[in-house]
Amino acid sequence: MMQHNSKMTRPAISPAPTNRTPEPETAAASTPLITIFALPKPFGRNTDLIQRNAIRSWERLQPEVDVLLIGDDAGIAETARELGVRHAGGIKFNAQGTPLVNSAFEIARRESDSPFLAYCNSDVILMRDFVKAIALVNQNSMFRQFVAFGQRTDLKVDRQIDFHEQAQVEWLLEDCRQSGIRSSNVCKEYFVFNRELYRDVPPFAIGRGNWDNWMIHSAKVKQLPVVKISDFVTAIHQAHDYSHLSASRFSCYVTGAEAETNRRLAGGRHYLSGSTANWRLTGAGLKREPPLLINPGFWADIPRFMRLLLNLTVG
Repeated sequence: MMQHNSKMTRPAISPAPTNRTPEPETAAASTPLITIFALPKPFGRNTDLIQRNAIRSWERLQPEVDVLLIGDDAGIAETARELGVRHAGGIKFNAQGTPLVNSAFEIARRESDSPFLAYCNSDVILMRDFVKAIALVNQNSMFRQFVAFGQRTDLKVDRQIDFHEQAQVEWLLEDCRQSGIRSSNVCKEYFVFNRELYRDVPPFAIGRGNWDNWMIHSAKVKQLPVVKISDFVTAIHQAHDYSHLSASRFSCYVTGAEAETNRRLAGGRHYLSGSTANWRLTGAGLKREPPLLINPGFWADIPRFMRLLLNLTVG
């Protein structure tokens, strides 16, 4: 489930890409393969540590990755400057004051020239296997356009991580292997897609239910390859409370007015279609996903989904 000005100088945006996205090794050296964009919560709160950890992990993926923080809330522009990433303001809001998905996507496209855009939750740590995964999918001639997504591993992280120090990175990865809890397939933490895609996103409220399912469902409707890269990519969701929410998690994600508006804009909840892929990236390469009823991953996810429902209900 997805959560919720000064502008630094940027080279002129390159012409719209052709059908085939440039391969990483042939793309212009000055053009990152991926622009990760996110809408952090205001800084100066108890979420500072985990947001800074996430952003620092993305910054470590340069030069293949460009990082863009979007929003005008307290501390976002200042943190972007401090951590050496870019910032853009001007996000649009709904009547309740919640940022809109389509506005964020428009800003990311306007402020970047990367062949791929990646929306990521601002509490999620990514490693270099994230870049490798997208490069591998992009190298396959069958995937002229595609959408990739992944679920998370929940882990309590209570200290600042220096991602330039390999010992600290190894400690974090080992802690994740020992103590991390894999989330349900419905908890999609990031989307990666060709920059020419998703120009028709409805005005969904970020951080409310149903829009993330629409992302995957609509790609399938357009017969785009949808690739699950969770088995290849380390995505560490740093555990936190939800005191920033004005209502219960269940209301925000399922029953509340904004979640209901998102459902209407999406044309439904699309729980199954919006949380499953037709391709999967593994260490052995790309594999086509079997139908749901004979897909072991689908059945293995049921206990995780039930645990999520319980947490939403009591959280």
